[in-house]
Amino acid sequence: MALPLVVGFDGSEPSLAAAEWAATEATLTGAPVRLAHAHWPHRDDVPAPEAYLQLKSEAVELLTRTVQDMRERHLGLQIGHVLLPGDAPTQLLRAAEPGSTLVLGSRGTGGFAGLLLGSTSLAVAARAEHPVVLVRGDEDPEPPGHDIVLGLRLGEGERTPVLDFALTEAERRSASLRVVHAQQPARWWTTGLIPPGEAERTAVRRDAEERLRETIRPLAEKHPHVRLSFDVQTGSAAHILVDETDHAGLLVLGRRRHTAAPALGPTVHAALHYGRCPVAIIPHA
Repeated sequence: MALPLVVGFDGSEPSLAAAEWAATEATLTGAPVRLAHAHWPHRDDVPAPEAYLQLKSEAVELLTRTVQDMRERHLGLQIGHVLLPGDAPTQLLRAAEPGSTLVLGSRGTGGFAGLLLGSTSLAVAARAEHPVVLVRGDEDPEPPGHDIVLGLRLGEGERTPVLDFALTEAERRSASLRVVHAQQPARWWTTGLIPPGEAERTAVRRDAEERLRETIRPLAEKHPHVRLSFDVQTGSAAHILVDETDHAGLLVLGRRRHTAAPALGPTVHAALHYGRCPVAIIPHA
């Protein structure tokens, strides 16, 4: 049985967009959807204050109403909900089983009782050991495109989980997968070297493209129906990949697991803040 898609839900527009994305994904995978709502905890051996009981009642009502609405609009969807006592980042990370995917609104506005903020999404994305998809809660919920863009750096550790996620998503959606690599321009003025001509720049791009093909080939052979294209561009990875979201249905990025404090790199931050399509962040070694 497919693992559930766990949606951080608080009733805000971004969390509603996240729930819709998860429902659409579930129709492709047969996975169930679970709406997870974090609320402040309360000890069972202490009488609960009226305010707590009221908030909990409203949360249950919100979740129940949303689940019923989504069942009516997505026939056959397996969907349920869960209340998680505690801080949102910790509880959402615990709610996701190993191998499952967390789906969050990328620009949370506080929504119901201010319990799921934008900072929650960033904290979860930086700490998760499994895929996290962040969905923007704009007025127009439709993504700007259909195909998938994979932002890929060369020589960055073991990226099999990232490649596998991107290829699997492309196959499920019958979409093309566009592999984009950003090269920083050489600082010729600080080295005293002669800037390369067009022939040299073309050779460098072709070499990078061939390395991209070699990197993805072993896994791509398991997804023979996925249409692949490669694009090596010169410039800032953050700027290039944000521009790519103007015509993508999903942007897939990797995140290195850190031994020190967990953090998101500048490229991921830029994609989450300025990208126009959902962004999937996949942890890797």
